[in-house]
Amino acid sequence: MKIFPFCALFFASFSSPLFAQNAPAKPKLVVGIVVDQMRYDFLYRYQSKYGSGGFKRLLGEGFSCENTHYNYVPTYTAPGHAAIYTGATPALSGIIANEWWDPEWRKHRYVTTDERYKTVGSPTVKVGQHSPSVLLSTTITDELRLSNNFQSKVVGVCLKDRASILPAGHIPNAAYWFDDATGNWITSTYYPDSAGLPKWVLDFNARRLPDTLLSKNWDKLAGGTYQESFADWDKYNDGEYAKYFIGKKMPYDLPDLKKAGGYGLLRFTPFGNTFTLDFAMEAVNRMQLGADDVPDMLCISFSSPDYCGHQFGIHGEETEDTYLRLDRDIARFLDFLDKKLGKDNILVFLTADHGGAETPVHLNDLRIPAGVFPESKLEDVLEKGLAASLGTPANFIHEVGNQQIWLNWDAMADLDIKPDDVASVIIDYLRAQPGVYDAFTREELMMFPAEYPFAPELRRGIHLRRSGDILFQLDPAWHADDKAFGKGGSTHGSPYPYDTHVPLIWYGWKIKPGETFAPVNITDITPTLAAMLRIMEPNGNQGKVIERVVEGN
Repeated sequence: MKIFPFCALFFASFSSPLFAQNAPAKPKLVVGIVVDQMRYDFLYRYQSKYGSGGFKRLLGEGFSCENTHYNYVPTYTAPGHAAIYTGATPALSGIIANEWWDPEWRKHRYVTTDERYKTVGSPTVKVGQHSPSVLLSTTITDELRLSNNFQSKVVGVCLKDRASILPAGHIPNAAYWFDDATGNWITSTYYPDSAGLPKWVLDFNARRLPDTLLSKNWDKLAGGTYQESFADWDKYNDGEYAKYFIGKKMPYDLPDLKKAGGYGLLRFTPFGNTFTLDFAMEAVNRMQLGADDVPDMLCISFSSPDYCGHQFGIHGEETEDTYLRLDRDIARFLDFLDKKLGKDNILVFLTADHGGAETPVHLNDLRIPAGVFPESKLEDVLEKGLAASLGTPANFIHEVGNQQIWLNWDAMADLDIKPDDVASVIIDYLRAQPGVYDAFTREELMMFPAEYPFAPELRRGIHLRRSGDILFQLDPAWHADDKAFGKGGSTHGSPYPYDTHVPLIWYGWKIKPGETFAPVNITDITPTLAAMLRIMEPNGNQGKVIERVVEGN
């Protein structure tokens, strides 16, 4: 029988893959996965060793934005998580670093510290005194809760406090982070129903999984050759974030190392990822995330790759092992979500809060220009230089950090010294130092032409009430983390590709497999989620919708 074109079109519509999926109007659960310090190339560097169910599954069945970059400086954990979930750069989110001199507090601050609230779940007083109040923009998690009269549930989970608190936003149901002293998941009285930890969290903590995970050696996976890691790398495996690893090599005797590192040792092993995932899956089960047709959101960040990278560098066997085991954990997570909710009911994105740099000492050994700038000594050097140049000793500087300098305006006023004179002495000194590309005042930066290297990115990293008065930029492969990065390991924070180029993969609900090499900014994640969920983007959003991702909507 001959089928007329209209009939053919009608029957074809029923057989199309999109129609067959019969995807719901909205996903039941949105899952944001952030891998701390995951460079873009780690998707492919160890690909031959990855299994079929983790990164390969995300790439094969999901949509990958292969050219995703951070569009501001500095590239640190707190600003990164804020940008992912607000769509705002530090200029609007206010999250200019992990810690800084706060002109409003008139003292040094850690990003999420908030002494108005108390610790829940640990006798250690300060470990839980945190809140998201420092964040000046709403998050996509806030907007989701506001869109439906708080019917959506939002939970943040990460070993790091800031990487749980900032993604979960201002009005989540819960945010949990790790306490090194007890080995427990804890929270703050900022969050609802937190007079004490919920029973399910107490039950999970009672299982003492950190003791189990740290009870045996950390060795390479069975049969692993780890050819992607550099031979004779042990001499570069001496970052000073966890000194108890120095002078040792795989396999590591974790019970012995725990004597020096306590439960904090877990952060520097791949088993920190496993522990984080176990808790996140328990949260899905016990908080009934995704149990109805109102979308919920789980924000999970894996911090162990960052701790491991800082200590061992990007070419160590330990780093490779961490990613191979993370691949297995991601496969386990996707299988769990599939069985619990079904692929068509979940929307997952995976990205990173920043990348990671080559070890400068190693690059020098290869005759590649690189170095470490002595930022930790800079304040003393500058104070002495200013006293000599201006003819009077004074505390001209509040703080030096994050390649910024906060000046003491009160001291200058008391001595009737012009700020421009102080800035001139500082800038002249910095411009003469090895590894310094340029130094400038914040006002000068705002007048730079767009063609000046990274001028837009630098400006997007400046918040007018919080950032320093003078900034300096280093050459490629130079870094200012001289306290812990002088001899080995990795760090981050620069505007260069090794720190800005990160993965971004979308998977699940209405996501068509594919990839794009079109430029994508990290701030584009949030408006894309807002478009897919048909809700408002956060109030500080500066990003744009990634149209290729939403084509299935």
